[in-house]
Amino acid sequence: MTEPLLPRAMPRVVFLGGNGHATARLGPARRVLAELAGPGGTPPFALHDVPYPGFEGRPRAASLDAFLDAVAKSVRAETGTRDDAGRPLVYATGIGGLLALCLRARGELAGVPLLLQAPVLWGLERRLMPRVLRMRPAQAALRRAFVSPRFQARFARKHFRRPLDGEMRARFFEGYARCAALPDFFAWLTPALLRRLEADFRARPEALDHVAVWWGERDTVVPGRELAWTEAALGVSWPVRRIPAWGHYPMMDDPPGWVRALADAVENTAVEDAAVETASRLSEPGRPQAR
Repeated sequence: MTEPLLPRAMPRVVFLGGNGHATARLGPARRVLAELAGPGGTPPFALHDVPYPGFEGRPRAASLDAFLDAVAKSVRAETGTRDDAGRPLVYATGIGGLLALCLRARGELAGVPLLLQAPVLWGLERRLMPRVLRMRPAQAALRRAFVSPRFQARFARKHFRRPLDGEMRARFFEGYARCAALPDFFAWLTPALLRRLEADFRARPEALDHVAVWWGERDTVVPGRELAWTEAALGVSWPVRRIPAWGHYPMMDDPPGWVRALADAVENTAVEDAAVETASRLSEPGRPQAR
């Protein structure tokens, strides 16, 4: 008698958001996943949004190490065990890309595929805004700007590929208004941190393995040229996929396309894992080799 097949566990995508991130940014993608699953079905992957300290009204962390400890704990809950769903995929966008590399430098996410979408990395030290925003008057001015209807309208026209409905636009800018960690990021994420990361990765270059990059060709927030500065600083050359129709916020501009692209990435990871596992079994001592 044949045993019944057990249902396969759902693959996981762990999401590290950018500055001012709010859970609402992933709402359109979650609706697409629910539609793909249908009644009683299973979506192509589960989307886990990492809750950052100091975001969306949560208490701030006392230091960058404390911030990373909290993020690592949340990520570890999703990536710390292997099951029949295989390895999870960590997707990091904007400043989330730098946080992901900080975790790699600490020994976290070893062997976990890391997908960076328009990450803010070594371009950080060439930008004027981060330097200016380390001053408190500039931070106060930025907060006032993000609650200004005129600024919001101009920002949305420039950086989104399609108009946002009123509710989504309000939730997007509310993420910045409720981000108490905003000044912390400008204090912590500095050229001095980049120098420490360079030293860490020189000592452990394998921590930069299993990284791929996606970049929207219509991204008006983080220019694609910044990747070259990062690769030069770290001595790496990561595979890059440039997506013509995407801007900086594909999960909001094109939720179905973003979900499809991520589902393909998850499937490719599963195929690679299966190939590695098969090769490992075939190389076991005493196992007959295929001819």
